[in-house]
Amino acid sequence: MKNIGVFYGGQSVEHDISVITALQTMKAKPKGYNFIPVYILLDGSMVTGDNLTEPSTYLNFAKNVLHKKEIVIPSGKCEICILKHNKIKERIKLDCALLCNHGHGGEDGSLQGLLELAGIPYTSCDVSSSAVCMDKDLTKVLLQKAGIPTPKYANLYKCEYNDEEYNFENLIGYPCIIKPARLGSSVGISICEDETNLSPALENAFQFDDKALIEEFLTDAREFCCAVMTSAGEYIASKITEVKKGKFYTFEEKYIVEKESVKREISKTLENSIKKYAVMTYKTLECYGVVRVDFLLSKEGKLYVNEVNTIPGSLAFNLFDTTFSDFLVNLISEAIKRNERHKNTIYKFSSQAIEKYIELTDKFKIKG
Repeated sequence: MKNIGVFYGGQSVEHDISVITALQTMKAKPKGYNFIPVYILLDGSMVTGDNLTEPSTYLNFAKNVLHKKEIVIPSGKCEICILKHNKIKERIKLDCALLCNHGHGGEDGSLQGLLELAGIPYTSCDVSSSAVCMDKDLTKVLLQKAGIPTPKYANLYKCEYNDEEYNFENLIGYPCIIKPARLGSSVGISICEDETNLSPALENAFQFDDKALIEEFLTDAREFCCAVMTSAGEYIASKITEVKKGKFYTFEEKYIVEKESVKREISKTLENSIKKYAVMTYKTLECYGVVRVDFLLSKEGKLYVNEVNTIPGSLAFNLFDTTFSDFLVNLISEAIKRNERHKNTIYKFSSQAIEKYIELTDKFKIKG
């Protein structure tokens, strides 16, 4: 029986969506696995409880949770510690952490860093890849370097912003789309039809991040999703889905409004291009786990990589021709195998640097 910590929640505007992903994941628990919910509250603390697989618990968590227990993760122990009255009551060895976190604090590399220090395998991109993919600006730099098409853009830091000095008309043109550089789920996004919309759109984005992305808006573009994961050394591109949306894919369209599926046929050429660029993106950004790549197809027929989601909603399991349980088994086993490979890395290097430092310190010490 493998102990799997299911991590979710967090200090993120995507907190609630993360809870839904975790609930779906825990419901699909494969045989032979013990899933332990590790819920990260909005204050950053980690807890578990007896009824965390029940959706109604989260409607008023403080009131509804049963037998809430705080969790801490010590370095180098591959375990979680359950506390009672600030003392360790129980230690549980984790075979793997299944990450269902979206956005800040869970998808940006910080949680991955904690798990790296603890020595716990985890099912997502590593620290550096997570941080780069979370930053849409840095992602585009690497995509362009690899020859992967992406809409033209500019970035702007909040500390540099002055609406009298910045006019992106010549660089990007209008309409343009403005979004926080390090956020997801379409939060903080605005479309600027002309210069009069620019300042309100930037101020909206700067509420959520101190760096904004100003991007070419492709009018009447079609949007597609394709996920990529690894299995037994192979890169597997999922089936392709088209997104039904308004001007852009809003938070409400993603999670609140019941969506109709889009069933427009696409050519084999377009399908092959999407899958090719999805795998190229996965490799270029040195991704691990399951990653969803979002595409835009302009009305002129040009394909662009738009965004990369390193822990996609519902873990993008629905894009693969497999059961959710089998999908999770593969995700966990791949994470454990990657961690085993890392154990072969040498971190110790013998030297006489400290002895030399002591010798020189004693030699040049000034006596008072």
